[in-house]
Amino acid sequence: MISLSLEVIRHCKDYEDVLNAFLSAFSSVISISKLLLHRLNWRHKLILVESIVHDWTFVKDASSRDIMLKYARKGRLGAMVFLSLGCASCVFLFSSLLLSDIKMPWDDEEEQIYNKTHEKKLLLAAYCVFSTYTSFAYGLVEILQSLQIFVNCISQCGNDGFFFTLTMHTCGQFEVLRMDFAAVSCEGLLYRAQLDNLLKRHHRLIRMAHHLKGAFDTVILA
Repeated sequence: MISLSLEVIRHCKDYEDVLNAFLSAFSSVISISKLLLHRLNWRHKLILVESIVHDWTFVKDASSRDIMLKYARKGRLGAMVFLSLGCASCVFLFSSLLLSDIKMPWDDEEEQIYNKTHEKKLLLAAYCVFSTYTSFAYGLVEILQSLQIFVNCISQCGNDGFFFTLTMHTCGQFEVLRMDFAAVSCEGLLYRAQLDNLLKRHHRLIRMAHHLKGAFDTVILA
């Protein structure tokens, strides 16, 4: 974020690189903001994770477990979709660097000479910080920027996947509660006790939804 901010302030090269540096730096700011907000709201997430552990530990019957598994698979699928999109964006960045030095058949002779002599392209526009470098230093800079892109990608996609997984588990618990409510028979002698337990579970799920909101509303705003 510091190196990209210096690129925006000093703008050593053209405005396209400055814009790319600004967008990348802003993405890093969002990632840091999300991580800090997660640390500030850690109590909500602790309650949510403990509730998930409790639900999977004390699941009663096979039908409830099947519903929980269905929503757990949905949560995992959503998290994998987010991660796949993030990895695809990383591959796009890496491919743009690799293809920049490839000679195309339709390039004229002047462009090919320019491609041999022009400055090597960086993954992230930080030419003001890394103005001159040897081939060895260029390789180290590319490794550093690759790690920066990877960490930023994991931060963005991991946050969204974590939120989606927790939300799917909460939805699954409401589905189990609905099924249990439908199975209550008013003709039995113990239906009042069953209804009382279901109402307590409903209140617990409302609190769980409240903690889910408290854990992610500022993160989503960021």
